[in-house]
Formats: sequence, structure tokens, C-alpha cells
Amino acid sequence: MKLSVVIFLLLIVLSCKKEADSLPDITTGLVVNIPLNGSAYDSISGVTGAGYFVIPIFNRHGETNMAMQFNRNDSSFIDFGDLPSASFPNNIFSICCWINVPDTATAMTILSKRGVTGPWEYSLDSHFSKTIFNLDNWVYDGSTTVYGIDPLKASAPIETQIWQHLAFVADGISLRVYLNGVLQNGSDDHHENFLLSDTDAHFIIGNGGGYGQNYFFNGSIDDVRIYNIALEQSTIKYLSQQ
Repeated sequence: MKLSVVIFLLLIVLSCKKEADSLPDITTGLVVNIPLNGSAYDSISGVTGAGYFVIPIFNRHGETNMAMQFNRNDSSFIDFGDLPSASFPNNIFSICCWINVPDTATAMTILSKRGVTGPWEYSLDSHFSKTIFNLDNWVYDGSTTVYGIDPLKASAPIETQIWQHLAFVADGISLRVYLNGVLQNGSDDHHENFLLSDTDAHFIIGNGGGYGQNYFFNGSIDDVRIYNIALEQSTIKYLSQQ
């Protein structure tokens, strides 16, 4: 009897260990982690962004003060200054976040690292079409794109009044996007010899756009995670289920 109990317990332990070992690695390559849990703190760099007219709100799980609400009419945004870890001079990265938007009446930006008139890195916005998000990206002077040709093809359709998980992934060959863990049609190829830059442009959540533009976000944003590696689909799917 005692032996059978020991064997039973051992099987339980081994089963739990196998399950733990099978979980995707979501920490390797993580260079920016901004949960937006009532604050604008990046747990990797230790930087707290300066928030302007942003309000803590419930997240996708219904937990209060665990996401951040932005209002385009108030020009809401969070400024992290020059956050070097959010730059990708080797052209390889993954940008993940949760969003919930009430409408698609105007173009909006989830996050960006660029100046209004330069220097230029990227802007995750909907200016090509108000109903889809693309990751606009440029060489330092903004003269051309590093991935893709305008209008960009790696697109995530926007569904209103529901939480959506976005993951834009660039591996040095192409830029693709996953929506709620599912790879979307369309990709943007890398232009040989063109590089993204590490500029002193501020990393902004809630505002961005092209030259002379400020497309303010309208809705809620949660769990901004940026990696300096190209995440595998299994990892992205896992993040989209959290």
C-alpha cells in the first residue's frame, strides 16, 4: 500500500514538472515590460513614463486599475523619454500589447519611437486605414521604410469594443503580425542594407504617426512587452491567452 502511494505521488510530481517545462519562455529577449497596472513603470529599465491625461481602468480580466485608458480628445499619451531598449538597430524585434478601442472614427497610434519631424524609428498606428493597424518603420531620416513599401501589408484588423492582442514580429527577413495569437495574411519584406536606428526619439505610448502628425490613441492599452528577438508563434499564442 505504501509503495503504491509513493508511486502515485511520484507520478503527480513528474506530471507537474512536465507541464511546467512545456510552458513557453516569455522572458528571454524581453527588453521593455510595461504592465500599465495603474502606473507607467517599465520593470526592465526602471523608467516610469510621464502620463498626460491617462486614467487607470479595468483590464481584459475585469480587474480595476490594471490597464490604462487614453482619450484622443484630451491628447492622452505616456512619454518614456529616450528609451534605448525600445530601439532595434539590428532590425529584429517583437512588439506585443493588448488594446481595446471603442471606434475607428480617426487614425490612432498605440505606440511609437519617432519625433514629429524626426528622427525616425517606428509608429504602430492606423493611418493607412482607420480599421487596421500597421507598424510604420523608417530609416533614420524618414526617407524610406526598412520593412515593406507603403501601404504596408502586415496588417491587424481592428475589432471595436473588445480586447485584442497584437504582436508585430520582425526577424531581419520580413515583418509579420499576429492577432490574438493567429498569424495574419500579409508581410513586409526587409529592404537589403536598410537599418532601423537607435535615435534619441522618445518612446511614446498613445501617440505617433508620420511627418508632422500626432495620431492620439482612443481606448485602453495593457501589457506592452517588447523583445529584441523574433518570438515563436507558440510563445505569442501563449501571451495572447494570458
